[in-house]
Amino acid sequence: MLATRRGTQILVRVLRRCFTGLVFATGSLLVAAEPSGPRLPLQSCLIEGVDGEIGCGTHDVLENRASESGRRIALKVVVLRAREAKREPDPLFILAGGPGQAATDNAKFIARTFAQVRAHRDIVLVDQRGTGGSNPLNCDLYGSSTQDHLRDLLPEASVRQCIAQWQGRADLRFYTSDVAMADLDEVRAAMGYERINLFGTSYGTRTAQVYMRQYPDRVRAVILKGVTSITTPLTVPMARDAQRAWDLLCEDCAAEPACHAAFPKLKEEFNAVFERLEKEVEVELPASAGAGSERVKLSRAAAAPTIRSLLQSIDSSADLPLIIHQAYGGDYAPLAKAALSVRKPFAKIVSVGVFLAVSSSEDVAVSDEEEIARGGTGTFLRDDYFKQLQRAAKLMPRVEMPAGYRAPVSSDIPTLLISGFLDPATPPDGAEEVAGRLLNSRHVIARYGSHSYGGMSPCVDTFMAKFIARGSAEGLDTTCSEAIRRPPFAVK
Repeated sequence: MLATRRGTQILVRVLRRCFTGLVFATGSLLVAAEPSGPRLPLQSCLIEGVDGEIGCGTHDVLENRASESGRRIALKVVVLRAREAKREPDPLFILAGGPGQAATDNAKFIARTFAQVRAHRDIVLVDQRGTGGSNPLNCDLYGSSTQDHLRDLLPEASVRQCIAQWQGRADLRFYTSDVAMADLDEVRAAMGYERINLFGTSYGTRTAQVYMRQYPDRVRAVILKGVTSITTPLTVPMARDAQRAWDLLCEDCAAEPACHAAFPKLKEEFNAVFERLEKEVEVELPASAGAGSERVKLSRAAAAPTIRSLLQSIDSSADLPLIIHQAYGGDYAPLAKAALSVRKPFAKIVSVGVFLAVSSSEDVAVSDEEEIARGGTGTFLRDDYFKQLQRAAKLMPRVEMPAGYRAPVSSDIPTLLISGFLDPATPPDGAEEVAGRLLNSRHVIARYGSHSYGGMSPCVDTFMAKFIARGSAEGLDTTCSEAIRRPPFAVK
């Protein structure tokens, strides 16, 4: 049980990704490093766990960018100022994942990961509209009940209540990726930067591609980590990619003597567990309030997305064979606790409004339901997750994306693409497709990397910093990625 608790604690850290920084103003004024052009005034501020000079401010944009008037959104901006006196004029802008994560919430992780870049460059974090400090569209999907956290990921009644709550202060049609990137370029101009570098991770790789297409002359270099192709809705390969990651884990377990000896029939046990979960199973867990315990029901609807989430980190996935084996033996508590560790922070660290606005208009709206059903056949995720997204999308105000939005992005901007071979969400084939149209690109695959950053540091930090410094991937030494390994599987 210790191994299981360790894994779920790791998963919480992966999900939060240091989303605990407290920002507060201290009064003095800073400006951006660019010597000419307009200025966005920034106040000196502090972020817990981040040292050095930091500037915080806001920039107002129209919610409806096609209008000359109407509601305005104050976008939260944080600048981690370059440490050295000699500062390069082109900063690194961070595009967060999700959709729905706030870039500034991740300041501690970014400061640590890009410490070498920060020596001579500002790092700019802008909360995408609807996230963090930019008119956040958060909502409580599950309440305080343990049982409600173990049902559907997107409960229909909760989604309805959330939409009604947001409608008083947001027009959900205007929270898509193309609009957000127009905001970002407006911030760039307001700060006086002529050109910028981009780092996008997960969903942030989509927004990076959108920015590259909309504002190619403003981009010096791009890093895409965990790459999704803009041509394919995220809903289409979801079940297939998650199953691929599970199959790879089973292969790796079979190749590790201790794991194979402990779980020689892992695939069979996994399938048996999911057959039982079709009818729900009862689980005894510590009571959500007070002492004692409570009995709850665990369903496939909660378990399947949990497995996919655990697979996104090489650390949390190390506990999966043991969790499945325990469930096969009748102890479903570790699996239920893992599900809770995923669900409880979800609505706190992800803007549900942006998550639904983006997925509804950019993914569900252009998804072929029959294609997804076929692709989910024989997988543990099936098309269940898509159906939940589809039900939620029917409740959302939708907008038709601009013509050509799904066309592949062609560019000669220097681009470094980084994939984890084990990634259940954005495996390497997506990056390969994207790289095919990027004439000045390089794709690095870490055989034992996954979707999260686990195991990547300090290797990837170093070659990303060198790439940004050079503005080119030519001759870049990335051989350290070959030394990244899975941690040992937990066997007891």
